[in-house]
Amino acid sequence: MFLTMLGTLLIPVATWFYMVASIVKDPYLDEVFHVRQAQHYCNARFDIWDPKITTPPGLYILSDLGSKLPFISCDINALRGLNVLGIVLLGVVARHSYSKRFTAHGRSLPSIFDHSALNIALFPPLFFFSALYYTDIWSTLLVVTFYTQLPLGNQHGGDHGTQSMKLVALGLASLMFRQTNIFWVAIFPAALVTMQQLDQGHQAVKDSMYREVPGFGDSWYNVVKTSYKMQVIYDPPIKDAFLESYLATLVSMIACALKLITQPKKVVSLLLMLAPYLTLLTTFAGFVLWNRSVVLGDKSNHTATLHLPQMLYIWPFITFFSWPVLYPYLLLTPISIISWLSLPLSSLETLQIVRRGKLLPRTSIALLAVSLACLIVYANTIVHPFTLADNRHYVFYIFKLLLRPWWMRYAVAPLYVICGWASIQALGGGPSKGRRSSDTAKATTLPDGQHSATVGFALIWIATSALQLITAPLVEPRYFILPWVFWRMHLPLQVPYTEGASTKPEGQALRQALVADYDHRVWIETAWMFIMNAATGFIFLYWSFAWPQEPGEVQRFMW
Repeated sequence: MFLTMLGTLLIPVATWFYMVASIVKDPYLDEVFHVRQAQHYCNARFDIWDPKITTPPGLYILSDLGSKLPFISCDINALRGLNVLGIVLLGVVARHSYSKRFTAHGRSLPSIFDHSALNIALFPPLFFFSALYYTDIWSTLLVVTFYTQLPLGNQHGGDHGTQSMKLVALGLASLMFRQTNIFWVAIFPAALVTMQQLDQGHQAVKDSMYREVPGFGDSWYNVVKTSYKMQVIYDPPIKDAFLESYLATLVSMIACALKLITQPKKVVSLLLMLAPYLTLLTTFAGFVLWNRSVVLGDKSNHTATLHLPQMLYIWPFITFFSWPVLYPYLLLTPISIISWLSLPLSSLETLQIVRRGKLLPRTSIALLAVSLACLIVYANTIVHPFTLADNRHYVFYIFKLLLRPWWMRYAVAPLYVICGWASIQALGGGPSKGRRSSDTAKATTLPDGQHSATVGFALIWIATSALQLITAPLVEPRYFILPWVFWRMHLPLQVPYTEGASTKPEGQALRQALVADYDHRVWIETAWMFIMNAATGFIFLYWSFAWPQEPGEVQRFMW
């Protein structure tokens, strides 16, 4: 399946590269700056820097090193070809990330995760730039590579010092491509490691805590007391969680942290575990102080600004590209509306059953979330001058729709909430298959959170995404790439696990019975990715136009 995945990826990547090279022969848009800067590096002119470039020179250094190889030049096609290699490697590394988590538990990797890695590499805002000379692909590749090197669970095999140096080296390499990677190579892993080290309680205690849905009374006191005394974090699976569970998890983390600081040896142990991430943070802080800004060139148009609506925009972004894996949750919304509009008691009973199963948000919570979204839109909507000044980007047309008429920006608030709810719920597990066989149900249970991400992981992922996004005044699809990649890599899939099925007759029968359980959403997602890439590629290549102020210059639509 792995070789099939590579072949399936190589065909569209090679086709896309050939078509762009044939039609768009000159550098386009930001490629003008990137190609020129790379060629300066290839000519050993390291003293020249284009002030329009805001990112570090990692891509140009990589291009310079590549140009030293036989038969490799530094012309535009060779430079673009570097991203062809990068997108293929991204598929391989994403697959390795899945494999590492499974092999750590002594299990072989189900083929569906080869398929899932393919879909990550086909992600349209990434795939589009595989034939252009931009920084996004290698930036994402290095962050995902860094993530594959993180220690799994409590197993920290090998020399800790060597592993730390490897993490620091990979982290610094990723920062040479994009500064905002700091959140994913320092904050994100540091939070995961901290939570892991704080949670030292027994599983039996956790199971006991999970049986009680925390309210605002005695149960909160019990969570705090148990967390502090037993040093165990209340961290239920998302599929079993209510909104109060997220608040209880935060409180539980604080209680465990307070207990930890009373134990100096454990504090020292935690600091040693966090050493590589603290090193990266310290180095990055030193760079910002030296540079007096996060960005390199064009500082006036890239000033950090509080921009909370970014955390509203991310949800429809995820839903648009990943609706095939979200549709079981999205379909519950019209079911809810129909149930409310239907007067027969049976419909109302159905709705109550669905709600008790935590498949739909409570009405009060939904109204509160919509109100909060409207407040954020009212108080903090920022429209960067670049957004409405360049009609070559799809975001231009989205904001034209959002800003006129004035009420439209508020009318879409329920959409933000629905998409956000569906995206988080999807981390809790795949669609129910309604199995009757206990053996079959057992076969689909996977290790390492593949069946359901926990509330703690969701909080850390949301917080990291927020830190990256809310300081950026400009809305660009490329800013959401890493949040989507980490969300997608942790999305549980319906997996027919059939260990031993290849040698035992009963195992072979079980495998045949489970063929239908291969998560169909992944196939639909692949088709959607191909459609999106074909459509945006065709528009880019063949729907060109010209600006009146720049006659003769070809303009093209792109992400």
